Amino acid sequence: MSEGAAAGHPAPPAGAVRRSPGELALWSVLATGVTLSLLTAVSGRQPVAVLAIFVVPLVLVAFQRWLLAWQTLLALILLVILFIPIRRYTVGEELPIALEPYRVVIAVVLACWAFALAADPAVRWRPTGFGAPIAAIWLAILASLALNVGRVSAAGDFVVKAVTFFGSYFLLLCFIASVIKPGRQLDRMIRLLVLGGGVLACFALYEWRSGFNAFNGLGSILPFLTYEDIGTHIVRGTGVRALASAQHSIALGAALVMLIPLAVYLFKRSGKVGWLAIGGILSLGALATGSRTATMMLMVLFVVFLWLQRAQVLRLLPYLVVLFVVVQGVMPGTLGTFRVILDPVYVIQEQSKGEGTGAGRIADLAPSLRAHSRSPFVGQGFGTRITSEAGPIGGARILDNQWLGTLLEIGALGVIGLLWLFGRAIGRLARRARSDPGPDGWLATALAGALAAYAAGMVTFDAFAFIQVTFLAFIMFGFAALATREEPAPPVREQGAESPPSRPRPAGPVRA
Repeated sequence: MSEGAAAGHPAPPAGAVRRSPGELALWSVLATGVTLSLLTAVSGRQPVAVLAIFVVPLVLVAFQRWLLAWQTLLALILLVILFIPIRRYTVGEELPIALEPYRVVIAVVLACWAFALAADPAVRWRPTGFGAPIAAIWLAILASLALNVGRVSAAGDFVVKAVTFFGSYFLLLCFIASVIKPGRQLDRMIRLLVLGGGVLACFALYEWRSGFNAFNGLGSILPFLTYEDIGTHIVRGTGVRALASAQHSIALGAALVMLIPLAVYLFKRSGKVGWLAIGGILSLGALATGSRTATMMLMVLFVVFLWLQRAQVLRLLPYLVVLFVVVQGVMPGTLGTFRVILDPVYVIQEQSKGEGTGAGRIADLAPSLRAHSRSPFVGQGFGTRITSEAGPIGGARILDNQWLGTLLEIGALGVIGLLWLFGRAIGRLARRARSDPGPDGWLATALAGALAAYAAGMVTFDAFAFIQVTFLAFIMFGFAALATREEPAPPVREQGAESPPSRPRPAGPVRA
């Protein structure tokens, strides 16, 4: 007889499951959440939000080891950046301030990382290898602010917002370099980006054909999002210029082009043609934006691949021929459209008009360079150029040239620092690509191509104004820091040094 039965308490029947107090408490909380959500549904309010308040913490508790891992949190950042349109959705409509989802997610993750760096010895800050050029950029920013006090005071909150926001790009770079390990973890993040980009490209192709943007209806799936309309479609050639989850068609095309080399790397790593097919879909999605910038970036990408992997790229040329055939079949008229809009005579004529409106890249050169000559070294002050379509009448000129805009804001010193950052990253990646003929060399080639394409694209659009593609660029910098990281070599034992005594092995049968 058991002790419980001896004490007068009947023993539980055989096969009965005992519930711990903690488990009973969790079930009670879940039942409370379900009850309240039903009551809110009956009263005509939002039951999903109420249920989420109870369910989300329970899920985090149940799967905290996996859900709260740094790799999972980085994956969440990547998914939010890819799929929730920036400047189109906000959360907290009834709060004093409306926040965009990507800002909330990145701020929370980076804050948790900062606390972990301070409290957890297992979490360490790892150098990126780009410390010197990053320091040069920030010294130029500080100098531009210190020597333009009047403009900084007039701009007020705009400057604070610009500085803190620009700093988040570099913090994300350092976060990636610190919490992700080269190899399997890095490949998981790359696969996620390429697959996500392939989905975006499919939506872009559908939008090019139909004019329907599926990302404008995310509020029906995620009720905590508030939609803000950003305007209508622009038609170019035989279809509309796809927008998908980006702020502008140019930015979408640039983002998709930057993911193409990563698809090629995954093909070379695994040998699976499916990754190359996704690269083709990314190319079609980039063309669906009708963007000359994306086309120019594709050309730069091809040149970098020829530079670093000439023999291997020549073997891939048959796939390129297949891609042209597919483009002509799936997107009829697209190649003809680009042949017209890339004609030098047409480009010069078009871009020589519309000064200060973001439509006249050539027209903006002379007045911008005259403005630069008044403060050549430190510029007018970071974040003080508040742009407007009215040009110099209603605000600063809108410049479709990020290098020119950077020159005006932080001067020649800032441009030199930015060139140094791109040059160091691409140079280190190029050396790794040439020294390693294996998959790691292809990873270095892919990242060098993506960063070179983005740097070239900065000539023809104001890249830093488009958050999604700029975050992708700094994510690539984080990946580049991992791909070029020099692992410490194992200690070499000096000749003649005595080997440490080996531990005795337990006696046992000897296996052949």
